[in-house]
Amino acid sequence: MGTGAAPVVVLLGAPLLAAGLSLLTRRAQVLHGLNLATMSALGIAETAVVQHIVVRGPFTALQGLVSLDALSAFILLIIVGIGLTCSLYTWSYLDEYVAQGAVSPRRLSRFFFLFHLFLFAMIVATAANNLGVLWVAVEGTTLATTFLIAFFRTRESLEAGWKYLILCSVGIALALFGTVLTYYSSVRVLGDVSAALNVTMLQEVADQLDPHVLKLAFIFILVGYGTKIGLVPMHTWVPEAYSEAPAPVTAMLAGVLETVAVYAVLRSKAVMDHALPAGFTGNLLMVFGLLSFVVAALFMLVQRDYKRLFAYSSVEHMGVAMAGFGVGGPAGTFGGLFHLLNHALAKSLAFFSAGNVHRRYAAREIDQVRGLATVQPLTAAAMLVAGLALVGMPPFSMFISEIMVVSALANQRFASDTLHLGRFLTVTIADDVRSLVIVTLFLVFAVALFAGFMSRVVVMVWGTPPDGVRRGEGWEIGHVPLIVTIAALVGLGMTMPDPIKGLVDRAVSVLLKE
Repeated sequence: MGTGAAPVVVLLGAPLLAAGLSLLTRRAQVLHGLNLATMSALGIAETAVVQHIVVRGPFTALQGLVSLDALSAFILLIIVGIGLTCSLYTWSYLDEYVAQGAVSPRRLSRFFFLFHLFLFAMIVATAANNLGVLWVAVEGTTLATTFLIAFFRTRESLEAGWKYLILCSVGIALALFGTVLTYYSSVRVLGDVSAALNVTMLQEVADQLDPHVLKLAFIFILVGYGTKIGLVPMHTWVPEAYSEAPAPVTAMLAGVLETVAVYAVLRSKAVMDHALPAGFTGNLLMVFGLLSFVVAALFMLVQRDYKRLFAYSSVEHMGVAMAGFGVGGPAGTFGGLFHLLNHALAKSLAFFSAGNVHRRYAAREIDQVRGLATVQPLTAAAMLVAGLALVGMPPFSMFISEIMVVSALANQRFASDTLHLGRFLTVTIADDVRSLVIVTLFLVFAVALFAGFMSRVVVMVWGTPPDGVRRGEGWEIGHVPLIVTIAALVGLGMTMPDPIKGLVDRAVSVLLKE
């Protein structure tokens, strides 16, 4: 094995091994211990990968099947970090359902089997040195998560699982068509069928690819993977799936799966930007991003279910991140990547809190949840922090990334200053006017979102608890990820550690044209 191959073997092998072992035991403590051991091994391997990239640069492994650069390492950091907190939270969360008899030991074993396969598929998608393998891995996440979404086997969860499967399968089919078109353009240049979707080879010949074919390819890739991301109008599976899935699964869907789907789009964009006219991919990302932000903000104003409220928040924040990538440049790209990390932290905290609330109140309606500060003090604090972070309030790190994206929007320059309105009417709009309109629109909806979102969170935290709800919150291992995530949101809002900043800076250089 070459240099750097050992951590790659651990990254790919540990989840597969854990999935197989999970089927061999039904003891809850053994399953949880195996899960935490796997995540710890992945954490060590990811640390080694980051160190290798920072010191020696990008590298390939396993005879070129795996390619890891700063962008891959940054996405892996999110996968492993959120996966570890979800594993800690799962211990307390699922044990309560097992104790109540709602989850049998056999089904608990299947949960961890599917969880590790889900984790494996996301790692493969991030590490693969082939756009075709990346597509297969993202499709693999669909198969694993469908059963996880329907884990509780209620009529609503089964319906949500089917809707997720159907819509994401259609989306991933469109992404496949975009991948095939990329292959068609690439094989005409490379001549080597086996290397036509190789990422490192595509980067070398990107400026020789057919721009007309790549335009169509990117549209299909964006719409296809955009379904997984939850961009409007491909987002309709998100509220149902997020409201019915177990809390740790929802945290992984919102914090990690969406991020991996964004990575798939960005990996294609980084290649195609060398062949396509300036602004083509960026304008598409910005349109879908701003549309998602606006539509999600409107839907959040009328939500009565706190899980669906957080689901639409995911649509909104994916829109913010895509707008940042659409603007591009060092500021927009850095802001977009940093926003992915911040969203993963804040959204996992939100769904951990929601899971605690649902277990105690046995209700998802906001009107039925009152007095969290009295009933579950730590959960109330976590939900309040998650709410403030998600609406972009300081001192939480999401405030910083949103400011970066808004600043990039304010300073953007368009490829063309001519707007064609019909056949006979052409209007010229100055760059500064366009920027002013977009930023004003963004800020207006951000203010409306703040009022609508926080009014619902605050009403749950304060007030008189309903009769019959047990008060008090004893210590459990599931509280550890709440505390760690709060600390991360505050810490990253104050200062970004040099290793993380250096990794994001290198990831930005991967995405920008050189």
